[in-house]
Amino acid sequence: MESLYDALKKYVPQVRKDKRLPVPPARSVDVYSEVCGSKLTLDAEIVNGRVTDVGYRVRACSLGQASTAIAAKRAIGMNAEGLARVQTQLEQLLSGSFEPDAPLDWPEVEIFAAAKPHTARHGAILLPFVAFQKLFTNEDGLGGGATEGESV
Repeated sequence: MESLYDALKKYVPQVRKDKRLPVPPARSVDVYSEVCGSKLTLDAEIVNGRVTDVGYRVRACSLGQASTAIAAKRAIGMNAEGLARVQTQLEQLLSGSFEPDAPLDWPEVEIFAAAKPHTARHGAILLPFVAFQKLFTNEDGLGGGATEGESV
């Protein structure tokens, strides 16, 4: 758990201040965790199927803030499939089903394995990934505007 707390100290300050992008050209989505009440507004510019810029407004626990900080930095240049793969790996870490020797696309998400017993916080950790899924799903249909909120 100590390594988790050290990581939270590193990542949480990165998203304390909102960093919003203008909509359009960015797309925006609101997601929230019904279990813990964590909320995230994620803005992303997606060009040719890849994330080119990320903005956010995070109202979540430290775990949700850390996950958003990691995702906001690492998602640049990624497409929907790559982000879905990272989400699957994270979900497997949280459930305990990730193969111990398998490589992670984003090694820093391994810190969330310590949150496995805290199932009420899993939704907060997954918020940025759910938001990216929603943004990519709506990429062709919304003309750059905001989408409705979705819960985890």
